[in-house]
Amino acid sequence: MRVSRLATYGLLILAGGLSLGPFLWMLSGSFKTQAELMQPGLGRVIPAAPTTANYARLFSQVPFLTYLVNTAFVASVTALLTTLVSALGGYALAKYRFRGQGAVTTLVLGTMLLPGVVLLAPLFRVTLALGLIDSFWGLVLPGAASGFGVLIMRQYLGAVPDALLDSGRLDGAGEGRIFWSIVLPLVRPILSALVIFTFLGAWNAYLWPMIVLRDESNYLLTVAVTNVVAAIHQQEYGVALGGTLVSIAPIIVLFLALQREFIEGLTLGAVKQ
Repeated sequence: MRVSRLATYGLLILAGGLSLGPFLWMLSGSFKTQAELMQPGLGRVIPAAPTTANYARLFSQVPFLTYLVNTAFVASVTALLTTLVSALGGYALAKYRFRGQGAVTTLVLGTMLLPGVVLLAPLFRVTLALGLIDSFWGLVLPGAASGFGVLIMRQYLGAVPDALLDSGRLDGAGEGRIFWSIVLPLVRPILSALVIFTFLGAWNAYLWPMIVLRDESNYLLTVAVTNVVAAIHQQEYGVALGGTLVSIAPIIVLFLALQREFIEGLTLGAVKQ
């Protein structure tokens, strides 16, 4: 038993080290000089002469605050809108009976089987036709209808007793009131998990923002780090590492602050029959 426990702890420590290793190297590298970064090998973890010059050059030459606000706005709106649409779609598939319900469910499931790259061309044509190129709505609206979100909400909303809905109808509540006042509070953990999950995905999105956005003032952090920072600070790896660290720090803090709600939402269905 003790040997098994030690082996488990050893594997967990190894997995943690492999996961945190690149992040620690990035954190260390952002405080190193260019000469130290260019030394052969991975180098030492603690910089020989720590410096904040990389961050000073980063914030003095790149409007990082603007990119941070852009990213926070797009990620927040995307998360809220996607969660709302997913809840509405999942509720309709879980609690209403209509002709073609099975076909609609299969169609929603089918959208999850398509690689995202396959949808880039048609999404771009639609976005261009709607005049949403180089706008934040061009980033938000294409992802508002999520097949994953609809199906996971359908799964959890299906566990809500129909008797509660019938009780609300007998009390004179409309369908909208039942949805907002009865149904959503019962599945708040999965709503929180879906908001966090979608927010993280929107924050880390790179390919679609790079295609849609043209004006540098509209850039998100992911695009700004690779395009603007790389263009201004060519071959200055410390500045690039600092920009990457700044771009991911907010979502790390967010996840650590809300990890309890995230885990609770993902495990809610495991204890419901």
